[in-house]
Amino acid sequence: MAVFTGTTIEEAKEKARTQLKPTVNQTIEFTVLQQPRHGFLGIGRRQAQVDAVIKDKEIAMPSLEEKDEQPAKEPEQKPTSLNSAEDELDPAEIKRRQQANLKKVQATSKELVKYLTTVFKELGIAVEPRIINLEAHDLKIDLQTEENGRVIGKHGRRINAMEQLSNIFMDYHGAAKVNVELDTSNYRERRQEAVHNLAQKAAMEVVASGEAVFMDPMPARERKQIHHELENNHHVKTYSHGREPYRSIVIAPKD
Repeated sequence: MAVFTGTTIEEAKEKARTQLKPTVNQTIEFTVLQQPRHGFLGIGRRQAQVDAVIKDKEIAMPSLEEKDEQPAKEPEQKPTSLNSAEDELDPAEIKRRQQANLKKVQATSKELVKYLTTVFKELGIAVEPRIINLEAHDLKIDLQTEENGRVIGKHGRRINAMEQLSNIFMDYHGAAKVNVELDTSNYRERRQEAVHNLAQKAAMEVVASGEAVFMDPMPARERKQIHHELENNHHVKTYSHGREPYRSIVIAPKD
């Protein structure tokens, strides 16, 4: 019996696959021992636990009647872009849609400012959200406060949670594909430097140990930064796993 833990069930399973290294003729049978609990803003957190056992795959032998029957080949599915419909539009229509979305963002962002003020007030934190950049698909809000530490939260969990709520708020109110960024006292710039150092340190650990490193969940921009930081590293590879808001990065040795 081998027990593996992780922030999510999938992360625990991925750790098992990385360490047990089953062959092509083997499979891993998982038993969930404990479901994860993420709590609220990190409070009451509990890791997932799975039991992993390697077993040989059962290979079914085809009967004589089945031998000559070849399954019909599935037609190749060409990948389609999520923006393929928009890509086919003429420039004038694209501009019209962007202007319409910009107006929607301008109106909804004012409601978002009120929403953020109210939510932080309920948490006992006085903030004054100020819009510092507004475009058709981008919105940056600076949370001005005398309690920066409480606004940011441990490891940035609170400001990241509020940022995710802000993106959901904009989408729910009809502002399409808007990327909302919340900041306070240049936290994002400082965090960017910290993520850079974290990526380099983790890569060195992977090279030294020969084992994958599973990083804590982080926002999409930070995952993208780590992918970019290590894309030219000849010794490690990176990939994302899990679902939002617990999606994270795995840094593993290159094959």
